[in-house]
Amino acid sequence: MADVFVSYARKDRPRVAEISGALEAGGYSLWWDRQIASGADYGMLIEREIEAARCVVVAWSAAARQSLWVRAEANEALDSGKLVQISLDEARLPLPFTMLHFLDFSGWRGACDCPPWTDLDARVLGLLRGEPADSAPAMADPAPPRGPALQGLGRIAWLGWAAIAVAALLAAAIVMAARGMLSPAAYGGVALIGLAVAAILLALAAFTLLRVGAASRR
Repeated sequence: MADVFVSYARKDRPRVAEISGALEAGGYSLWWDRQIASGADYGMLIEREIEAARCVVVAWSAAARQSLWVRAEANEALDSGKLVQISLDEARLPLPFTMLHFLDFSGWRGACDCPPWTDLDARVLGLLRGEPADSAPAMADPAPPRGPALQGLGRIAWLGWAAIAVAALLAAAIVMAARGMLSPAAYGGVALIGLAVAAILLALAAFTLLRVGAASRR
């Protein structure tokens, strides 16, 4: 029984042969389907080899994405906690594997002294040592920065202060009118102006609150 089971689509055999050869050169014992003898029970043999292996390297590609066998082998590896994923091209991994960490081998040219090879070697070695599989989410493009959801509250504060100023002005007018310091006509004019300004401020505050509420729900 081999330490590492390699799952791939038949169309990717030349690239997988290169990767498998490098793994074997690193001292790992491998099993992949070129070792299946004629007349063997393919399904039973695959199950047995995956169960015996301590690590399953799944080589995803556009062809592998369409392969029921690769998907089945990847599911078995995931359920067993021994999955290591690599991507041979730009094809998107199928669900749920796109949610898990994978190594990009689309540009790999055989170098074994730098990523992604050193990352693959570390993951395989970790599983052989009994370390848990890395199931961290796949790296995604960072989302564009967003402003604070409540960024309109500053404007509401200024509107509030303006409303307080208008209220203070009306209060002063009422006091002056009560003491006879302001004629009824002048008081009426101040009151009308104050009410108009207050209505405008209330409308602006309502508009700003609606925009802030809409932004916070995004």
